[in-house]
Amino acid sequence: MSRKRQKVDPLAAMAASNPVSVVALAAEIGEPEMVAAQARALELGRIPSQPIPPGDRFAVEPARSRGVTFGLTFGFAAVFVFTALLLGSSLGGSGAGHPEFAAAAIRVAEANPRLLLTDPDWKIVRADEFEPDEGELVFSNGENHFDMHWYPASLYGVYLHDRAEVSTSERGELLGQSATTVEYSPEEYATMLAPQGNVFIELRGRLGSRSAYEEILHSLQPVDVGTWLGAMPAATVRPQDRSPEVDRMLRGIPLPPGFDPAVLQSESSISDRSSLAVKVGNAVACGWVSSWIAARRSGDEPGAERAIEAIAGAPDWPIVLETKSPWFSNYATVVRQLRAGRLDRGPAGYEVREDGRTFGVGPAWKLALGCGGTWHREVDGLPEGGP
Repeated sequence: MSRKRQKVDPLAAMAASNPVSVVALAAEIGEPEMVAAQARALELGRIPSQPIPPGDRFAVEPARSRGVTFGLTFGFAAVFVFTALLLGSSLGGSGAGHPEFAAAAIRVAEANPRLLLTDPDWKIVRADEFEPDEGELVFSNGENHFDMHWYPASLYGVYLHDRAEVSTSERGELLGQSATTVEYSPEEYATMLAPQGNVFIELRGRLGSRSAYEEILHSLQPVDVGTWLGAMPAATVRPQDRSPEVDRMLRGIPLPPGFDPAVLQSESSISDRSSLAVKVGNAVACGWVSSWIAARRSGDEPGAERAIEAIAGAPDWPIVLETKSPWFSNYATVVRQLRAGRLDRGPAGYEVREDGRTFGVGPAWKLALGCGGTWHREVDGLPEGGP
């Protein structure tokens, strides 16, 4: 794989947050990959001068574009902070049904190796937007975090190859499964379990030492569906609560003409409340930019000004005040563009493949707001001086 680290720095575009999932950040990069990159940003305290660490490229590359290197060049901090609410959730349970969870959540549970940490000090503090073949849980004991990701089994080989760049891989066994461990530092390790069914699990923790990491690994135990679902944190928005929660989050926010919350309301996955708030805010902001574009085309200057002022008021939106997510600071960048009468429709970053081909990803304004309709185009090369 190409290692043009000096020219690409996607984590620099995200500058730190709690692990999440949520906004599509590029046309060719999926949400789960971006989430993993954001998690690394949090753990490593990334700043713009630092490159992507080896072994994390699949946190920012899509499976269908394996063997490429991707860099974002946003002039803003594309960050996502999620408050982990450590609200007690029992690891015990009889395995009985959980009617508070919709069928979609039960399908996720049934499709995955359901592992929990049996150490009573550790609880799930984050469960966000997961599907049967992809997702993430974050455990915490109040001081440290331990991440559990599951990915499609078809990606196991490429993840193994990628993580091998971190350190010499150590083979072993965990819970009766083949396990591969790599060392990011003497304080941080990651372990991949061989595929089970349609998924494989990757475990990761920065716990201070190898012995502390091993202790947590050996605290993992498989549990039944009821116990697993019952361990989800109180901060989780369950599928049947999503519609009223979206309605609550929209209160106090000026909505663009024709705004329809149905898509936000109808998704059936489990979501972290802060993640959902950012998704709601992005949908509103994107709608206002579309309104601005339409107003400018029709010569409706008052309409264009209303759109600008609506987004400019985002710092006072209830969901922004509630979550305090730095992601919302991206909106100010787009507001400046709107006031100047010109959206940045150019690329926000570049993908360099092993064969030398370079692709731009944009438009920058849509990536800043997490809007749909982004593009991925081949370009002649990187700009002078690199991205």
